[in-house]
Amino acid sequence: MTRRGILLTDGPSDRPLAAHLEAMCLERGVRVDVSAPEFERLPNPPGLSVENRLESIRRGERLPDLLFVHRDAERQHPQLRLQEITDATQQVASGLPFVPIIPVRMTEAWLLADQQLIRQIAGRPDSTVDLGIPPSDRLERMPDPKAALRQALAAASGNSGRALKKFDNRFGTHRRLLLERLDRSGPVSQLPRWQALESDLDRVLASL
Repeated sequence: MTRRGILLTDGPSDRPLAAHLEAMCLERGVRVDVSAPEFERLPNPPGLSVENRLESIRRGERLPDLLFVHRDAERQHPQLRLQEITDATQQVASGLPFVPIIPVRMTEAWLLADQQLIRQIAGRPDSTVDLGIPPSDRLERMPDPKAALRQALAAASGNSGRALKKFDNRFGTHRRLLLERLDRSGPVSQLPRWQALESDLDRVLASL
């Protein structure tokens, strides 16, 4: 039986997580088709809160069998984000199974874990230049992972001057490719918040 899942993300750039979630479910013996609604295309887009977006889904179609909610921790403790997700789900769709996806501080911390992939996306897979990325046990304590990822891509590219500016203007594309090609069993698997995602997924799938 194929179940229906919906992924709510902080922004459009995190929608490639849907394919990873489908694969992770299948690896655990559960088939889930995961879609990520493009709320911004609606005539009257809902607010950015989990509660508002769940209300929008409930008005337009039946609720899914499984909900995935991505919320960057940013400057909040992950437990506060989890409580926010839990409260919103209970208020709008009580009983709906959900899996929280809470990177610290943001998804870019996960993308920084695989330096070899960064070099590949930058077009210089054989480069050995220092990317300025701290050890994996410090990635989730970085104050601005997005800036660090931008700097790492720039360093990996080996570009300077106009070429670097042109390369940097493609940061959104590079970020999307990094997320799409993320090796789930690679370096990211050592990060605590990714491990939390896997544990939560195991728990929720076991209860279906």
